Amino acid sequence: MYILNKVVWFFLNPLTIFLVCSVVGIVLAARRRRVGLWLAGFGIAALWFFSTPTCFMVLGLPLEHPYIGLQKVESLPKADAVVVLGGGISKAEDLEYPDMNESADRVWHAARIWKAGKAPLVVVSGSDDLKSTVPLLLDFGVPRDAIAVDDKSRNTYENSRFTESLLVERAKERGVSADGAAPSVLLVTSAWHMSRALGNFSKTSLRVVPAPCDFTVHNILESGFYWWHWLTPNNDVIARTGGMAKEWLGRLARR
Repeated sequence: MYILNKVVWFFLNPLTIFLVCSVVGIVLAARRRRVGLWLAGFGIAALWFFSTPTCFMVLGLPLEHPYIGLQKVESLPKADAVVVLGGGISKAEDLEYPDMNESADRVWHAARIWKAGKAPLVVVSGSDDLKSTVPLLLDFGVPRDAIAVDDKSRNTYENSRFTESLLVERAKERGVSADGAAPSVLLVTSAWHMSRALGNFSKTSLRVVPAPCDFTVHNILESGFYWWHWLTPNNDVIARTGGMAKEWLGRLARR
């Protein structure tokens, strides 16, 4: 399933579609000039728009907006564990320390929640996060015995299933009755990813409360939105826009 998801996303990636339309249109223009030019024109125009901050905001704002106001630690209830999804940090074998990207807010937020006493355990869920996220949590002051690791998950679906197994097993080891309430978790991930994450975790037995962070779109809006955002392609934005498109496709696939 993991490989299938990767293959499907490659062919449904808007960037792939727009580039294919452009190339096919140019090739067709030699024989079917009108059709070829229309197809190439669509691909180029769509690729241009896809590269603008406007497209990024159109796709990303509806994903983040439902979680505005939920990032305050003080407003979160107490739970059995904080679950932080991987993806914010990478660890190369030949580097001494993990390399953080903008989604590393997830790790910081999980540590912040633990320090506030909202949960006694931080569950790190993601492939290779044992070597990346865990060291950063330790630097933030979370002790190793307060960290549990699922380092097998490769996507959000596996995050939800493997985390459920880990917490249910820990509950059994502690002597919690199988008839008791399911473990409760504070789910930490980027705001734009929260909706799809909740969709996957809602199919488990866990009681989940969203604890969003990394409001990428809102941060850009706060820095100012100008008329040239409608026209100017941006190298940094195109990767982010692809991520937002993937979120929407993932939500459609889940439904």
